[in-house]
Amino acid sequence: MNAKHFLAASIACASVTATTAVTADEIPERYFYFGGHISENWIDIGDHYDQNTSENSVTLPGAQLGYRFNRDWSVQGWWERNNSNTDLIGDADINIAHGSLRKHFAGNSAFEPYVGIGAGEFRTEPTSDSSNDFKETIGTLETGFQTLLHPHFLLDVGARPYYSFRTERWDAEVYAGLNFLIGASEKKEEPAPVVENVVTDSDGDGVPDDRDQCANTPAGAQVDATGCELDDDGDGVVNSADECPDTPAGALVDRKSTRLNSSHGALVDEKGCQQYLEKDVKETLYVEFGLDKAEVRQTSYPDLERLAEEMRKYPSADLVLEGHTDSTGAASYNKSLSKKRADAVKKVLVEEFNISTDRITTEGYGEEKPIADNGTSEGRAENRRVEAIMKATTQEAQYQ
Repeated sequence: MNAKHFLAASIACASVTATTAVTADEIPERYFYFGGHISENWIDIGDHYDQNTSENSVTLPGAQLGYRFNRDWSVQGWWERNNSNTDLIGDADINIAHGSLRKHFAGNSAFEPYVGIGAGEFRTEPTSDSSNDFKETIGTLETGFQTLLHPHFLLDVGARPYYSFRTERWDAEVYAGLNFLIGASEKKEEPAPVVENVVTDSDGDGVPDDRDQCANTPAGAQVDATGCELDDDGDGVVNSADECPDTPAGALVDRKSTRLNSSHGALVDEKGCQQYLEKDVKETLYVEFGLDKAEVRQTSYPDLERLAEEMRKYPSADLVLEGHTDSTGAASYNKSLSKKRADAVKKVLVEEFNISTDRITTEGYGEEKPIADNGTSEGRAENRRVEAIMKATTQEAQYQ
């Protein structure tokens, strides 16, 4: 086998590993290995015998034994022998034995380059004349790569120049070996970090922060599933701040004179207590009726709806509706008409805006209480009115 054939075979072996080698993660940390190899040597036999001869190319089969300490370092023993016909001494047995220390460059690839240094013995034993036996100490350098073809088979390819100390010359060889792994220890895997599922509840209300819609709940407060404090009476004031926990359902909170837009519920203060009227509240309504009729026109409904809202804010306050007319017509007729018109306003409040009929009383005064001069059309228009009076209540009566 000449050098060209040997190199071609080595390259072919290396190429096969590109598709068959195991991954870097499967390479064990430590292992023994042994196997066989073949090398192509370029040796100048003449120099060993102080003769001027040409260099000989010698193919040497052999065996090897090694131990991998870790991913970085290994040691290896190497022996090879063959009978070769040399130009100088004819048939001769050539033996090379040495040991080396290797530094591996392990990475993310299954291919692991290495460099090494070692020492050994070179021996030539001519078949025809044992008196010409020759041996000397050699020092070696090497470089190559190893890769696992299988979890138990290791390919080793490289080149090794070696120096003969006695003859002070360099010879060289290239080699390829196949080894079997024994006693392999699996690569230590770092345990996966334990990620603790830390649940944070900053306000200590029992609801994790990622679900807590009401941060900074007071300590000890009762909360719902969203972390918001309970409001048992539904008045908009949470239990811990509610000094009147039995406020009627649907009550509304007056946030420091901020006018409420809702049309339902009694008015409570920020302590959760229902507010009450401390004095009568009068509002003059200019309700539109048909000529000489007691039917409220739809155009007046917004004003009556606003009146109904005020009544809901103060559920204990009663309402008095007073009907008034101008002086046109008979006084008795005007008084009757004013009462009917007050009754018509009450009917709208009860039927359209759900105000309890028991809370509303009506009276008709006709032309008895003018607020303007009936001698003018403008004055008469002002006198045709309905006055709504919400009566003041006591605090004790507010929940009756």
